[in-house]
Amino acid sequence: MRKLTEFKAHIVLHRSRVVRLGLALAETKFPHIDRVALESFLKLHDFSKTLRSPTNLKVFGYENERAPLERLFDFYGRTSKTAEQNMQLYGVINDINSIDDQIAKIYLTPLSLDAQSLQSFYNIEKVADLVDRSLDPLAKEEFGHHMILASEFIQDTHLANLSMWLEERYSQITRDLSFHSYRKAE
Repeated sequence: MRKLTEFKAHIVLHRSRVVRLGLALAETKFPHIDRVALESFLKLHDFSKTLRSPTNLKVFGYENERAPLERLFDFYGRTSKTAEQNMQLYGVINDINSIDDQIAKIYLTPLSLDAQSLQSFYNIEKVADLVDRSLDPLAKEEFGHHMILASEFIQDTHLANLSMWLEERYSQITRDLSFHSYRKAE
């Protein structure tokens, strides 16, 4: 993957897999969750990476003239980075996380969820995201190194067990959402 357009498609597929993984996890492990609200929340995952307009980005305090996704693509597949490049990458990641946190709060605040449901939403998103990042065949290419399984990376035992449950079902849940299937469809 050497083109920004392919990277954009990769991100769209990642976001779709996070939704599907999160809903599969909720169906079995979180029966009390409002699935409609959860699905809408999961669809906001990595939303900052879809924003390109400086006007839309400024609403979130974003000042860089380049869109977050374009800045992130500068680091795609780099295995060795200088200390300065690492600082630049962390700057991009911090900008992305700041925007995504603001978007999540804008969506979640009017729902007035109880603390347990709110934490469940965030846990489901975190687990789905980390499972996809660790099992996506393009992860090694994207991050420049082999990814450890989410179930091994996450310190919290409950979340690690949820990750393991999703990892065992990953191929089945995400079967038609791979970059390879996307390229075949082009």
